[in-house]
Amino acid sequence: MNTTTSKKKATSAADIFAKPAKSENLSTITKALEEAHAIIAKENNAPRATIVTGRSSTVHGHFTPWTPWASGEETFHEIFITISKRTARELLGTLLHETAHSIDNKEGVRGTSGDGYHNKNFKARAESLGLTITQAPRIGFSVTTVSDDCAARWAEPLRLIEEALRLTADNDGGTAKPKGRNKNLLKAVCKCSTIRASASVIAAGVTCDSCGAGFVKA
Repeated sequence: MNTTTSKKKATSAADIFAKPAKSENLSTITKALEEAHAIIAKENNAPRATIVTGRSSTVHGHFTPWTPWASGEETFHEIFITISKRTARELLGTLLHETAHSIDNKEGVRGTSGDGYHNKNFKARAESLGLTITQAPRIGFSVTTVSDDCAARWAEPLRLIEEALRLTADNDGGTAKPKGRNKNLLKAVCKCSTIRASASVIAAGVTCDSCGAGFVKA
């Protein structure tokens, strides 16, 4: 008896949302990053995390070592990723970087010092995920690069992110920021910089990717 096995079509961000053109919503890239994280987490036994996307001029991403999100009795860490004006490889690099922090946190490994310096423990963890990590003053082994080998290793997550970016509104053609500042935003500081954010964002917890310290209301 002859049997024919059809090859399963790879799922894309376009399949998930069936959007023919770029959308103003960030749901497509967020969903793609969620799917990418699930693939990476499954291979490395990383903890589940709520993926949050947005734009920031001060941080590429952050991981919350506590669990600000909950579903019933289960709680989740947060991984925030800045998507504004960034390539798919850069987003994959940030996702892997923050996932490395999440694994260190789960296993009780101290990958950063109190001032946010990324030490050799973090370097080893991030490199185990395929990243190329180099050292920089003040922040330590934190500079993250996705090599061709790393991109090949995580080809499926990278493909999902690339396709999602094609369907996501970018930050290059928008209008310029009006002069003055939004007085509804609160000032928050870490050990090395200052941001302005809503009270709810500050309360949820934002960590600086450079120094590793949490932003607190000034």
